[in-house]
Amino acid sequence: MPPLFPATLSLYVVACTLYLVQIVLGASGQGARSVISAPTPAKAPGLIRAARVILALAFASHAVDIGWLCTVGLHPVVNAREALSFASWLMCGLYLAVSLRTAGLAVVGAIVVPATLVLLVAARLVPGADTPSAIGMTPLGALHITLATAGVALFAVAAGGAVVYLLVERNIKKHKTGFVLRGGPALETLDKLSRRCIVIGFPVFTVAMVTGAMWVARLPGRGVFTAQYAISSIAWLVFAGLLVLRLTLGWRGRRAAILTLAGFAGVLGTLGIYFVRGVGGGV
Repeated sequence: MPPLFPATLSLYVVACTLYLVQIVLGASGQGARSVISAPTPAKAPGLIRAARVILALAFASHAVDIGWLCTVGLHPVVNAREALSFASWLMCGLYLAVSLRTAGLAVVGAIVVPATLVLLVAARLVPGADTPSAIGMTPLGALHITLATAGVALFAVAAGGAVVYLLVERNIKKHKTGFVLRGGPALETLDKLSRRCIVIGFPVFTVAMVTGAMWVARLPGRGVFTAQYAISSIAWLVFAGLLVLRLTLGWRGRRAAILTLAGFAGVLGTLGIYFVRGVGGGV
């Protein structure tokens, strides 16, 4: 167990709590239409800043733990558990980066930060051998896993934006001021967030699939056409279709959000298979 894990876990829990609390306490009561351009309520900025600072500290502490694990041979690409921890760290860093550049994304943090916490807990606390994979790691394999985890992080943030988009749109149509609406981001901001993450994540994920197939094909006794590769291919097709539809037919909004979640479901399915196999000692 890395030395700063208790501190890292505690910081993530506090950050997660603050992101959830700022939504609940950020009630503005300005009506459903105010989500398009309403400023964040007066009480919320302090909580948002505190949540962001705590999350940044968690990110830094997590980075130290990853560095420490590298010194004892447990690199992020050495097994499924370390890759999962690395993916959660990348998700945190990516969300911090976009939240600093784009105002009003604290609601998305209430989705992404709990997901980051769950991945970290799964990586560290689920029983399994904290040892390198039995299957030899090559530079090609390391590149594949690094790109795959980066793709997962990008798609996760895109999915977080899609979830919030669907909730906000649903409340607007029903003329409700649910907690997601209060001081929340504009629908256009959420759509743009998801689109940018997918535009970057898709080529990364594509290269990860190609390098993964090349790596596995060179391993003795292993075939490329596995369940996880089939699910990954389906997820790839969904994201490819989404990008084509956005480009050719101008798809955006609800339809794009639904396809984003469908593609991410495939990514999660693949991640789950690798994780279960990794706990058992495989990759």
